[in-house]
Amino acid sequence: MKATGAAYWACRSCVAYSQGITQKVKAVEKELENIKTDVKANKEGVKSVEASVDELKRQVEKNKSDIENAVRAAERRMGSEWREREIRKKNVVVHRLPEPGQDLRTADERRQQDMATCEQLFGLINLGELANEIKTCRRLGERGEESRPLIVVLKTEEAKRRLLENAYKLGETEFSESTIVPDMTPMQRKEEEEMRSEVDRKNAEELTEDDRSKNLRWILVGAKGEKRLIKAVDRGGHRGRGRGPMRGVYRGFNNQRPARTTLEPTRGEYNQEQWRPEGGRVLRTPPQARGTRRPRDEEEEETNPAKR
Repeated sequence: MKATGAAYWACRSCVAYSQGITQKVKAVEKELENIKTDVKANKEGVKSVEASVDELKRQVEKNKSDIENAVRAAERRMGSEWREREIRKKNVVVHRLPEPGQDLRTADERRQQDMATCEQLFGLINLGELANEIKTCRRLGERGEESRPLIVVLKTEEAKRRLLENAYKLGETEFSESTIVPDMTPMQRKEEEEMRSEVDRKNAEELTEDDRSKNLRWILVGAKGEKRLIKAVDRGGHRGRGRGPMRGVYRGFNNQRPARTTLEPTRGEYNQEQWRPEGGRVLRTPPQARGTRRPRDEEEEETNPAKR
């Protein structure tokens, strides 16, 4: 009566069975409560996931739009770069060319004076006929104490090529301080700077022992605006068009001659008795006798077996 509020009768086996059923029902009820709690938590988690998915969708759409905008911007930059290179492909830049005098007041007078100076310069390097190839010229920047770079616009690429090939002759003229280089875009200059850094990195990290044993190194070859990376024997100088140690370098690309290596001694460092540089490679003929045959000295051959 106290426990259930009613009186009933049951045998002992039924009582034991009912007690077991009661315990199982209580366990099921408890499990159901746990399940309800988990379902509620899962519903909150599902809502959070749905919100995250929606945010990801918005982010993906935004990134897609950003990528499309970036691609279009890159296409515009490349188109602009291509047009700029086409505009500059017939131009050269003359550095440290004296500017017209202060007595010339108009821009046209100063331009005519610059063109006359260019004609004089072309004549000094044996290209006087290129004076007719000058279309126009202009100075870069504001006038100051130093001479501004002069952009010379030529009519043909052939005239530009010939001018650059003969630019090294400026060193023997009154314009020895002036230099002539191709007119390059900022992107071209940046690319060459990156290529120089890449040369240093490759030589520091990618050379094998076999490369070093063969004296191979990564080097830059070609004219400005046309440089490329190759692996070649390091001869301690420049490669490409030109003459002597200035090969591959127009006058003005490197106004200083490269440092002489130990394998290329001066004429005074030769030991004439041995006909070889001190510490260097053997020469086929002594410097003073190139193109002529040295008279045979039988007495010297007897005393010096190396002469036999």
